[in-house]
Amino acid sequence: MRILLVTLSGLLPAALGNVLNPKNEYCAIVVDEPEPARELFNKVGLPESLIHPLYELKECIEDFHYDCLFCISSREIVWEIHKKFKKYNLPQNKFVHYCLTDGINNGFIFERVLRYYKEHAADFDMFATGISYIAVGLDATQFTRKLFNFGRSSQDLYYDYQIAKFVLSKTGGGRGKIRYALIGLAPYSFHYDQSKSYSLAWRLPHYFIAMNDLHNFWMSEDKYRGLFSQEYLSFKIPLENFDPNNANLEKSPFHLISLQHRVDARDRIDVWKDKSFPETCKENIKILDDYLTLCEKNKVMAVMFLPPMTEGYVKHFSRQKLDEFHYLIREARKKHSTAVFFDGWKLEGFSDKDFYDVDHLNIQGAAKFSAIFNNVIEQLENQQK
Repeated sequence: MRILLVTLSGLLPAALGNVLNPKNEYCAIVVDEPEPARELFNKVGLPESLIHPLYELKECIEDFHYDCLFCISSREIVWEIHKKFKKYNLPQNKFVHYCLTDGINNGFIFERVLRYYKEHAADFDMFATGISYIAVGLDATQFTRKLFNFGRSSQDLYYDYQIAKFVLSKTGGGRGKIRYALIGLAPYSFHYDQSKSYSLAWRLPHYFIAMNDLHNFWMSEDKYRGLFSQEYLSFKIPLENFDPNNANLEKSPFHLISLQHRVDARDRIDVWKDKSFPETCKENIKILDDYLTLCEKNKVMAVMFLPPMTEGYVKHFSRQKLDEFHYLIREARKKHSTAVFFDGWKLEGFSDKDFYDVDHLNIQGAAKFSAIFNNVIEQLENQQK
């Protein structure tokens, strides 16, 4: 497979030094720092003719023959580089993106999460899955029961379900004490597939490293694995200082909505206004059905929920998408009578001071919502006695 390699943020030494398979075939290597690259190429035995400066990215994309463009960058410039690739008409079925942070890929964090849970599964009786709204929107210290939050930014229903299977294989079916599965949702969950998203290709390595699973990504797992050094893929982050309340390291001391968030509010709200992916929706309906069936088989109560969002987000989110979402939830509950849905959009008492942008709770808001959610779960528990 011929690769057009793009390395940014000064990450070429790490890329060629230990991340990438030394047997990879490159048609060109685009770098943001050509001079250091020449010295490195002499050391690793690559011809300097492969080097192209970043300002020639457009010509490299258009003129070279390659099977995939493999971009290695820092997380800080993810969105900017995606804009460039789209501007230059790079096909989605040739794009692979990998993020490095301080020389260590943050994708290993998720593998650490699963490894920690495997060793401590008996400590928990609830788990949560979902997208970033759940990652930052639940405060485990507010729950009476011991909660492990698997929420992760950009995580879709497919990977939620894979996580649930993992959890219940360790603690379900009479082997543990999991009582509740908190299934966090977004109003666009049924139309969202991370593996088909151009802008989120950089997150897929997290699931490949932890689960050997790329879902619907255009490249096979075997070919994807072949891009990397096998020694690198075996890297493990130590479990010391692991915090189950911030397992994926998504939480930080966010405070109030900034002026920039207010400026961008309608753009963020309208992202899903005209998007519709019928095949993805069909698949996700089946995935949620399988998820709820899995819970039933393991005698786990499934509690689907939408976390609170700002008044502006709730007011201006697509009515069509929201109506469809609620219809599909009702249909799921008809088939799975023990499943519950808790709508955080209907809660009163939340204001802008509880959010760090238009749709994400801040630490204060997460504590407030989690205390309310805990009461809901305790009521469900009392009803079952």
